[in-house]
Amino acid sequence: MSENKRRLLIIDDEDDVCQIVKEKFESLGYEVLYAHDGAEGFIKTEQGKPECVMLDIRIPRGEDGLTYLRKIRSYRHDDLQEQTRVRKTPVIMLTGAGATMQPLFELEGISGFIEKPFDLANLQSKVEHILKIR
Repeated sequence: MSENKRRLLIIDDEDDVCQIVKEKFESLGYEVLYAHDGAEGFIKTEQGKPECVMLDIRIPRGEDGLTYLRKIRSYRHDDLQEQTRVRKTPVIMLTGAGATMQPLFELEGISGFIEKPFDLANLQSKVEHILKIR
């Protein structure tokens, strides 16, 4: 993994969504990791150290997005710097029910949400805005 590329993580159970997002952001110079459920995403968050996570809230098999989000927001580690890094990882929620779930998302500390199906340019804009303010 290249240390000078900005690293992103997409967590979605749909292979095509992961591939499309991966290809788009890699073409822009990002390094993109992906996972198909929250448990796999949690491991990649710890090991891969993404600067932003794009997260599907509804994952029918395996750990869903909300469980993943709660796990990283309450993360504990002996190294306080590592604990803070994981807990403060920006998350963009990918969902088909964004407007109705916005109050819950705000309580869970997400950085934004995108309604599915989403426009890649809109997703790129949100990610770049989040990375710029970090």
